[in-house]
Amino acid sequence: MTWHRSVKQFALRCVALALGGILGICAVQAAPTVEQMLAFQPRQKGVAISTPSPQEYPRCQVELVQGTQPGATGWELRDPQGRPLRRYMDTNGDRYPDQWCYYKDGVEVYREVDSNFNGKVDRYLWLHSAGMKIGVDQDEDGVIDDWLALSPQELSQLAAQAIATKDFRLFQTLLVKESDLQALGLPQREIERIRELRKSTQQKFQNLCASLPHLNDTTRWLHLDIAAPGRIPADTYRMKRDVLMIYRSLLIIETAGKQDVIPLGEMVLVGEAWKLVDLPSQQSVVENTSTAIPDELQALLKKLAELDQKHPPATSPGPNAALARFYLDRAQLIEAILTKVKEPADRILWVKQLADTLSSAAQASPQSDRTAYQRLVALAQQMQRSEPGSDLAAYVTFREIHTDYAIKSGLASKPEDILTLQNRHVERLVQFAKSFPKAPETAEALWQIAMHLELQNKEAEAKTYYQQLVRHFPPSNPNVLKAQGALRRLNLEGKSWELTVPVVSLNGQNYHPASLQGKVVIVYYWASWCKSVPEDFARLRKLQQDLGSQTVEIVSINIDENQAEAVAILRNTNAPGIQLYAGGGPEGPAASYYGLMAFPHLFLIGRDGKVLNHALELSSLEASVRKAASR
Repeated sequence: MTWHRSVKQFALRCVALALGGILGICAVQAAPTVEQMLAFQPRQKGVAISTPSPQEYPRCQVELVQGTQPGATGWELRDPQGRPLRRYMDTNGDRYPDQWCYYKDGVEVYREVDSNFNGKVDRYLWLHSAGMKIGVDQDEDGVIDDWLALSPQELSQLAAQAIATKDFRLFQTLLVKESDLQALGLPQREIERIRELRKSTQQKFQNLCASLPHLNDTTRWLHLDIAAPGRIPADTYRMKRDVLMIYRSLLIIETAGKQDVIPLGEMVLVGEAWKLVDLPSQQSVVENTSTAIPDELQALLKKLAELDQKHPPATSPGPNAALARFYLDRAQLIEAILTKVKEPADRILWVKQLADTLSSAAQASPQSDRTAYQRLVALAQQMQRSEPGSDLAAYVTFREIHTDYAIKSGLASKPEDILTLQNRHVERLVQFAKSFPKAPETAEALWQIAMHLELQNKEAEAKTYYQQLVRHFPPSNPNVLKAQGALRRLNLEGKSWELTVPVVSLNGQNYHPASLQGKVVIVYYWASWCKSVPEDFARLRKLQQDLGSQTVEIVSINIDENQAEAVAILRNTNAPGIQLYAGGGPEGPAASYYGLMAFPHLFLIGRDGKVLNHALELSSLEASVRKAASR
């Protein structure tokens, strides 16, 4: 470490200690100054954040803020317009900051986290318009060692940086590890294939860099051209779970006005991070690609990359004129690219991008401006005429149906208008499923049809579509798993309720099925975002007190992805009965086993252990429980 860097880190540590003391005794000590708040800078390079000029310092404000967890406090710096610039939080009450948040135009774009509370940053998160990256610094030296979240585009940008600067350590973080492959449960022969590919990794990297001597730190990422991800079903290869792969990816970069195309090859999704299966070979690199990619297409790709760097912030859902204009400009460039693309696979990719972009533009447009939506409608009609029944036509048509419903949902406020809208949406989805019976989007359409019908208490009709989904799509499809669960739930009355996932007790009371025999049991699935939970718990507690714990038992199952969120709720409520944590979120195994779609969700089980009601309403809770108890 250089002397200069040591002095700088010492100075920042002093600021941290000052902030730490203030966080611990904020009631009696003054807030940190604007200069102190701005002394911290992102440790990772290239993070664009808002910073006031010295002339604006007097009009900036530093405010005490409370965190979402009990005891969490911090200081937030706001600009003269009242928008946040920096926020430093102590989330565990030890009087030292462990979370550093940075903002651009009032929206958080980057965060550093000390997750083990030892005074050193070990997590780096890019947020909102800055991306989705989550980097892990295992040895806490300021250099990212691995990625927990990484999009294909971000992976390719880091790959371009690593190759251009000959940074093998950075490139290593982008490669799938053997432990990742084991965690995915890939077949042994596939693990051995990838292991064979990865022999002499460092030598391959050096050879690749040697084949591109003209690259340097001025090299710019232009574009990533990728095929749509493919799903490898778990049941086909006896894996632990489905695996998502991208089989073709082309990285396009520019140095001093010249482009190079580097085939990055296969990518695999590990958790939320896309990783490279192998290094590109030096023989596969296409240099000075004026012959490989037409000049006009190169220019358009360059313009698209430049436009994507100017993505405006989406501060809230609904109309956003700047965002709508951005997406319309992007759509215009993609339409121009489509006129230059020759390969069918590339055309499919760009048509899908065009549909997604027009959908985003339509949803960001003012209510009076239907330009983007009408262009999306025209694209869907064009695909239906030119490629009737194709997966591409299905993709675009489904985006149009979804966009239409999303826009109109924002306008409907009266219950009768909402019901009319939902019914019309179901009609369109039914027609879509008939027109594209085998398209990937049809599984989602059938799930939505059944879900809407069930929420309208049309269970018999809902079952028909759940059954159609189960019959026509593979078991590995997430919607099929949910449909199987929904059918299991809808046919549950008179059968035994099952808890099939591992759980942990949140209040010290363990779940033992034998102890419930002879009791009326209320099973209550909930999550921290359910606003009615405190009131529901009070209601359940009173009911149990009135009838007695020997008569009524309550089994509450939390499905939050973060257990701490459930614990925080329970800490502030006198929750009755057995409190269990299953986790997984609304798409996790606990919720999917019974196809639960709305929370809280209640089951009522009789004294004989058989389900009396698979969708108990809170409005009829007391009467239903008293009736069951009297049997």
